Amino acid sequence: MLAALVNFSIRFRGVVLMLAVVLMGYGIYKIFHAGLDIFPEFAPKLVTIQTEAPGLSSEQVEILVTQPIEQSLAGIIDLDYVRSESIQGLSIITAIFDEHTDVYRNRQLVSERLAGVIKDLPPGVEAPVPVPLASSSATVLTIGLTSDEYSLMEMRDLVDWTLVPGILSVEGVADVNVFGGDIRQLQIQLLPDQMKQYGISIQQIVDAARQSTGIYGAGFVESESQRITLRVQGQPVSGEELGSVVLQRKQGRNILLRDVADVKMAPAPPISAASIMGEPGIVMMVIGQYGANTLTVSRSVEKALSGFEPIFSERGIKLHSELFRPANYIEDSLKNITGHLMVGGMFVIVILLLFLFNLRTAMISAMAIPLSLLSAAILLLELGVNLNIMVLGGLAIALGEVVDDAIIDTENIFRRLRQNRSLANPQSPLEVVFNASMEVRGSVVYASFIVAIVFVPLLTLGGVAGRLFSPLGFSYILAILMSLLVALTITPALCYLFLVRSRLRDKDPPLIAMIKPWYGSLLRVLGRVPSVSIMASLLFCAVGLAILPRLGGQFLPDLREGHYIVHTTLLPGTSLVESIRVGNRLTEQFMDISSVRSVSQWAGRAERGADTYGSHYSEFEIDLKRGLSGREQQAVLNELREILGEFPGLLYEANTFLIERVDETISGYSSPVVINVYGNDLDYLDRKATEISALVRDIEGATDVQVRSPPATPMLDIRAQLDKLAFWGLRPVDVLSAVQTAYEGNIVSRISQGNRLYDVAVVLHANQRRDLHEVGDLPLRNSDNELVPLRNVADIRQTDGRYNVLHQGGQRVQTITANAEGRDIVGFLDEIRTRLHQEVSFQADTFPEFTGAAIGRHRHDRSLYSILFWWASLS
Repeated sequence: MLAALVNFSIRFRGVVLMLAVVLMGYGIYKIFHAGLDIFPEFAPKLVTIQTEAPGLSSEQVEILVTQPIEQSLAGIIDLDYVRSESIQGLSIITAIFDEHTDVYRNRQLVSERLAGVIKDLPPGVEAPVPVPLASSSATVLTIGLTSDEYSLMEMRDLVDWTLVPGILSVEGVADVNVFGGDIRQLQIQLLPDQMKQYGISIQQIVDAARQSTGIYGAGFVESESQRITLRVQGQPVSGEELGSVVLQRKQGRNILLRDVADVKMAPAPPISAASIMGEPGIVMMVIGQYGANTLTVSRSVEKALSGFEPIFSERGIKLHSELFRPANYIEDSLKNITGHLMVGGMFVIVILLLFLFNLRTAMISAMAIPLSLLSAAILLLELGVNLNIMVLGGLAIALGEVVDDAIIDTENIFRRLRQNRSLANPQSPLEVVFNASMEVRGSVVYASFIVAIVFVPLLTLGGVAGRLFSPLGFSYILAILMSLLVALTITPALCYLFLVRSRLRDKDPPLIAMIKPWYGSLLRVLGRVPSVSIMASLLFCAVGLAILPRLGGQFLPDLREGHYIVHTTLLPGTSLVESIRVGNRLTEQFMDISSVRSVSQWAGRAERGADTYGSHYSEFEIDLKRGLSGREQQAVLNELREILGEFPGLLYEANTFLIERVDETISGYSSPVVINVYGNDLDYLDRKATEISALVRDIEGATDVQVRSPPATPMLDIRAQLDKLAFWGLRPVDVLSAVQTAYEGNIVSRISQGNRLYDVAVVLHANQRRDLHEVGDLPLRNSDNELVPLRNVADIRQTDGRYNVLHQGGQRVQTITANAEGRDIVGFLDEIRTRLHQEVSFQADTFPEFTGAAIGRHRHDRSLYSILFWWASLS
């Protein structure tokens, strides 16, 4: 078969060359129209479920919401494990499935289970919702808005009703997480003093607001020949109109809603805040769909944003369009790889000229490079594999290999043609080219397959390592096989066309002529004592294999993306205002670093956002000027950490986006070392977590050590006294509903203004919500129409609560995370293991487990060692 293929290529060389030209043209077209991503989809097959539970504390969320949902998921086919986090007002559950399952099937199975658990959840808890399916890299663009003329509420209206719908319409966008801004509500802000004066209860106000607002269908009137739709209007849609609603009539005088409450458009109780370059603003994270490529989606979103520029300029709103743009890293990487390929190709041509000393043979051999790489790229794209850094890396690694087959073939044809001309009865050129090509064909085929087989173990890696490195191995193997096909077809055809009628030197090229005597002498010496070369080779392999396990472990190199993400954590219970204030101080110092281009901050969490944190947590996007070297970027990171270390009581992490995403995928956290302590007693887990964190901080190189479920979150405990409730003729539900309405807000209905819908909420006045002492004055009304202050029927005291409660595998868990600076991560991990075993003891129902990214790295390093051993044995 190989002989027939080579013979066909030589005889029909014109057809073969025409096909090669078409192939190159089509390959260039496909490359320029292909999407590019940072990494392949490396995240496991998971489904994240979020359940809003307004007003519930983290312990209540754990027991009433998280546990029932976790139990409902038990027994799903191919479910590996479940981890969860319960924070104030929100339950987050992540179900991780076997990596060979279909993610859409998994979501369907989860949705079926969730449909049956809704009835088991407490009243007021919203239905569990799987968050939109996102790509592994998740964020494709972070943008922001600031304005000196428009308020945060007006900007949030623009974002929610104009900007976000426009971005979501872009193909490849899964979701937009919005941080900051004031969400507009028509609020009925209760005034307790006026309520006491008029004898009005909270429930009366809630009922009046619900009955006076809202949108209701009215049906139609149908005669014998016509149907007429009915529409009822006239409901209050503004604060002034709603304030005129009658609550009660006493002695001929109406008590209006505005007599006992301020009725106006006001911001909803915030769950997030944002700052851009130290100014209040709105930050938006554009999340890519599963399977979408970052570069294409980024450019599409930017094109959509350009359509909003007239609106922004007209209203005096500044758009920060590149707070974080991962596509910059892709473009820079593509530029660097292209440049390296060009330089590598030039080196190959120079070496070929030096050794072959013939321009035509050098160019024929060099043609294998673009043809092989473009053929491999076409196959990858046709197979549905998106181009990414790993795929391009595989093609770049293959650069030196793809030309080997063509060099061997071309050099042998060149040599045989030269020898044929010196013969008395020369053969026909076609026979010479064919025989010369077939003469080396066996060795070329064997060598190509051996080199390809070396990378086969990469395809067998499992977990995140497999998802990351398999495309690299696959693209490399394809490039090698395509180079073999080029050597079998195009190279013989080119040799016949350009070498048969050319002038061929009778002598060896000068460099070869100079090397031959030395090489010949060396071969004769080694031929006489072959044991020396064999022993030297075995010794060299043994030394290499002995050193290999001692090289340390690092799953990925330090990536330099021109961007850093900084996570900061203040004491649990810190307000959004304080988090932003501290963040603005940090931003000022960050901006003093000459290499920093922009800084943005968001605190808290976004609705449906992947990052679900409290008001004490902030994240900074720090974008650097483009073109910085790796050393300059590392210097910036060192300065950032130095600044962060100057703030007492501030816990922080600083890393690049890609390293953080890989770590978070492996362990659920953005740190490489994660220690989980399982047990039932939260107080005992807290003590052990504190003990372990102190131990880790004492280890050389330990940085960013944090306890992920910190105790001692400030809480105001309102405990209803049943005997006092009975004395005043009240029920526990009266206390619960009154407190929830006053401080969480009671959404009674919605109003429409044009095509926009806004919530109508009953809530305590903002001034009273800031004062803890006002809680006891909250009025409750009994069946005798008496107003009873809350303190008369409840014990109100400050205590310590919990910011969050973590579960993994259905068990409570306390988590400690850490990073290592200036030392090998696997060695750091081994030292923690040893000291933990020696210095910390646990009771019977409590045990620690290492589940962090360092464990994954260690496991993957062993797999990579096995690949290197395989490689060495074949070599």
